Amino acid sequence: MNVLFSVVVPFYNEADNLPPLIAEIDTMLRTLGQPAEIILVNDGSTDQFAQPASSPSYPIRWLSLTRNSGQSAAMYYGMQAARGDFVITLDADLQNDPQDAPKLYRKLVEENLDMVTGVRTNRHDTFVRRASSKIANAVRGALLQDHTSDTGCTLKVLRAEAAKRLPGWNGMHRFMPALILSAGYKIGEMPVNHRARHSGVSKVAGGKRAVRATIDLLGMLWFCRRQFHGRVTGGDAP
Repeated sequence: MNVLFSVVVPFYNEADNLPPLIAEIDTMLRTLGQPAEIILVNDGSTDQFAQPASSPSYPIRWLSLTRNSGQSAAMYYGMQAARGDFVITLDADLQNDPQDAPKLYRKLVEENLDMVTGVRTNRHDTFVRRASSKIANAVRGALLQDHTSDTGCTLKVLRAEAAKRLPGWNGMHRFMPALILSAGYKIGEMPVNHRARHSGVSKVAGGKRAVRATIDLLGMLWFCRRQFHGRVTGGDAP
């Protein structure tokens, strides 16, 4: 079956969030009205999650990692498995609003972009997390020049070609706009809704995250200058 949209959702111990999330994604896809699939990537969860109470209109593919490997790994494998022409990425904690995805898609198509990132407005996070995110975004933006206000927002829409160019390494998900841009693609952003966590707890450890992000940023400065910048534009060109 030809698929236009692949919705990729990495999750880790989000048992109570999955049923309502699947229902919301299903409603969003019906709004788009095109062939689609939902790819749920289990990042080594230890809780017991249930299948949705009602069957969604779109097929669900369940992928499982052999061990807890982090959001970057789950997102990478989900995007690599995508069969659609466009990839939509979402967090499993219900803080992203799936109904924002069609707006990002329309912007991508109308402006001929390759990725559109959501910018969270009225964030329902702690003051410390909001402040640290603001500082991190400012430092990253100044060094990488990725023209992205909120790289931490998981809600994104990408062309599959661009998504499959992303390298597989731990921390990749924090730098997707810079990686896409430095590979020769075009990116954009737009405001999206942000909601309070429905259930469960955040998996982010602030201090460790800051140290890892700093190390990753140094690596990104090198990688963005060294990765291939060209794109293939013809299948039979000599």
